[in-house]
Amino acid sequence: MSLAQNAYIDASNVYESSLENNYKKDKGVYYTDLSLAEKMLIELKLPKDTIIMDPCCGTGVFLYAAKKRGFINLFGADQDENAINFCQNNINNVSFACCDSIGPSASALLEVFGLTDQPDVIIGNPPYVPLAGEAELNCDELFRHRVSNAGNNLFIAALMRAFEIVKANGIVSYIIPKNFLHVAGYSLLRKTLLEEKTILSIIDIGTYFKKVRGEQIILTVKNCVADKKHKIKLKKLSSNRFVTMSNIPQAFYKEEILIFNCTEDYLIYKKLTSSYQTLSELCKGYVGRGKSISENAIVGKEIRKFGYKNHTVPTTGNKVFIQNIYSAEAGIIAAFGGDMEAAQTVTVFTDSDEKMCRYILGILHSRLCNLFLYKYCYNYSKLTMHTDSKYLKKIPLPSTNQQNEYFDSILSLVGRLESNGYMSPEWFDCLEELNQIVYKAYGINEKESDYIDCEVKRIQSKRWISDGQL
Repeated sequence: MSLAQNAYIDASNVYESSLENNYKKDKGVYYTDLSLAEKMLIELKLPKDTIIMDPCCGTGVFLYAAKKRGFINLFGADQDENAINFCQNNINNVSFACCDSIGPSASALLEVFGLTDQPDVIIGNPPYVPLAGEAELNCDELFRHRVSNAGNNLFIAALMRAFEIVKANGIVSYIIPKNFLHVAGYSLLRKTLLEEKTILSIIDIGTYFKKVRGEQIILTVKNCVADKKHKIKLKKLSSNRFVTMSNIPQAFYKEEILIFNCTEDYLIYKKLTSSYQTLSELCKGYVGRGKSISENAIVGKEIRKFGYKNHTVPTTGNKVFIQNIYSAEAGIIAAFGGDMEAAQTVTVFTDSDEKMCRYILGILHSRLCNLFLYKYCYNYSKLTMHTDSKYLKKIPLPSTNQQNEYFDSILSLVGRLESNGYMSPEWFDCLEELNQIVYKAYGINEKESDYIDCEVKRIQSKRWISDGQL
């Protein structure tokens, strides 16, 4: 590392640390380190005459990295006058401008720099701030309306504006929240990207920014309609490098964009979603949070797998209670609720058929179901998620007609898990037997079940694995 580079990094760290935490939170100011910026540039494999712009440049780390690698046509903008002053004082031979690069228009930004050609590449880490209260867009009503419909966050506005700034067939590469891939509020923009753009790659960088709530991805998109055979490169940051996990046809995705760690994940997902109905189709009752405010209502922390800490499992009724807080380490924690009442910290589903309730209860605790939730509903999120209805309703279930021979077996095992000593050797034996029957019910072969077992045991707390399975 050169002395000049050390000086830049030190100065950037000093500047960032001088900003108040509330200011950074309100403005979504969390700067990218040089190492990640360099990796992103290397990943793009750009010619040296490429016109590169960072419209939300902060202390200019992406442009510093680009200059270091020999790029000469570099432009950076930011609303923060102090940040732009820092860039001008610490990065030579780069054009910087203090202006609103998101609000007014793409043409207005190009005019600031006197550019007649649109940039080839837009790169950066835009702020993540909900557009409410003091956070507003200085833009025309049409653009504000589009942003509002697409998620109403500043990073959404930045992403939409970037496609107006960059030239046709140009590239936008932004670090954005990982939940963009599956949260319903962002569905409109996801659909637009899938239908009108070419998604080159999605790189899962996890909780890279420790002070930012949630996980992040690097989304790289080409500003043109995708070829019908185009495949998205799905990668992850591992051991300080970008590692390819799988290549998935863009045409496969219709709305949500799921990350598949390998081909096996992709094939299992296709098998489950193409062959079975969902919980929402089979379970016609209520699916949602508990509503009782009674002091006797069951709360989430009272629920154990197939039982309760201080209550006896009911023998009749039509409810299943699920801890609303979900973690990959524990998986689903649920019990038959009968006719008891549930508080807000409990997710409830009901069905007129008591046997169907217990059948679904058994499947929910299987490794197969937990793999589906973790990978295909929560998109490998390692942070706490919620077993809300929008996720539960997606779970594929063999109907009683499809797999009638396993229905009674699952019911029997649920009964044994309810009556055996909690987490006793007999209890774990029953749980393992349940897993194997669920595999058979779904037509999962031995190779697939071995893979699922390995994946779930890798992320699951050892508390939930008997000694004989280790």
